[in-house]
Amino acid sequence: MMALERPLHDIPAAPQRRAADEKLVRATLSGCDEAFDVLVDRYRRRIVQYAYRYSHNEQDANDAAQDTLLRAYRSLGTFRADRPFSRWLFVIARNVSLDAVRRKRLSERTTSLVRMEALSEPDTAEVVLRREAASRVRAALGVLPQRQRAALELYYIKGLRYRDIADMLDIPLGTVKTYIARAKRRLRTELGSEPLPAAA
Repeated sequence: MMALERPLHDIPAAPQRRAADEKLVRATLSGCDEAFDVLVDRYRRRIVQYAYRYSHNEQDANDAAQDTLLRAYRSLGTFRADRPFSRWLFVIARNVSLDAVRRKRLSERTTSLVRMEALSEPDTAEVVLRREAASRVRAALGVLPQRQRAALELYYIKGLRYRDIADMLDIPLGTVKTYIARAKRRLRTELGSEPLPAAA
């Protein structure tokens, strides 16, 4: 298992490192790609460790780090010097990691459903009903704001506690509770179903 360290976006950037990062950003924007290589060397290992907290898989964490750095390079022009580069970078890493977890979970569900159908060999009507139900749930989740959906999935699917979700999404504990409550109400409206289980 990989050794984890406190995520960098929770650590105040030292003035010297912050100034050095900003200098490298300016150099990259001026056309010096070697400057961005220095930033990659400086942060890649920490991004991998941070992404591992979401995926619990070393290869997935490495893929997320690669995607994070690529997105950062492409979006470097949007970076503002009024906050540390490290914080900006790890916001990207968090979004990339959450997206990767959702994609993998959806893929696993689809694979599981296909296997279940192959084993049970249900009649055509049952297959249609099951697919329609799955489609309704995906559509209902899709209308939720990104952070509400992330909080709901982390609680009900990943089984995380409120405090863990707050730390992972970098939001207050009370906001996590509000997001989950609002998401549950919206899903009930969209699906017209029984209430979801109460959060502990």
